Amino acid sequence: MKGWFGVPGRPGDRTLKQQLTGLEHLIERVEGKTVLDVGCAEGLISLQLFDEGASAVHGLEVVADHLTVGNKLRGDRAVTFEHADANSYKPVRRYDIVLMLAVLQKLRDPSMACRRFADAARELVVIRLPPKFAPTIVDERSGSHPHHIDKVMESCGFALAQITAGPFDEWMGYYERIGTDGSIYGE
Repeated sequence: MKGWFGVPGRPGDRTLKQQLTGLEHLIERVEGKTVLDVGCAEGLISLQLFDEGASAVHGLEVVADHLTVGNKLRGDRAVTFEHADANSYKPVRRYDIVLMLAVLQKLRDPSMACRRFADAARELVVIRLPPKFAPTIVDERSGSHPHHIDKVMESCGFALAQITAGPFDEWMGYYERIGTDGSIYGE
C-alpha cells in the first residue's frame, strides 16, 4: 500500500522535508509542549516534533495501515497513535498545540470538527489547507457548503496570528489563543 509519506520500503506522495515546509514557526515553539496531530498519517511530523523537544505527541489517523508504520518508527519516544475518525472524534484532554494539517477539507463537517479540536488547544492551532480552500472550505465531501474556518477559530477564542505557505503552496494559518485580557498568547 502506498503511504502519504515516503518511508524506507514504502513509497509515498510526499517526503517529510516537503511536509515540514511552513512548520518552522511551530518547531521553534514546540519545546516542552504537548501536541495533538489530527490526521497524522504515518506519524512522521509527530515524531519530528517530539525529536524537536515536544514533551508528548498524540496522533490521530483513520487509516490503520498508516498507524502500523508509525508505531514501527516510534521506538521509545513519548508519541502515541490512535486509530480514530476526525469526523466524530472528541479529544478527552487538552493539549498546548493542535495540528490540523490538510485534514479539515476531507471531513463531512469541517466547521464542527475544527471547533472540537480547537477547544482542545490551550495555546496554538496550526491549520493547513489546499490553496483553493484558503481559509474557507467549499468541498463536495461537506456538501459544498462554505465553512469559514477563520470565523470558527474566532468563535473558539483564537486569532489568526500568521499565514505562511506550506508544501505545494498550501495555505497555513497559525491561530493563537486570545487571553481573557484580550492579549494573544504567543505575543
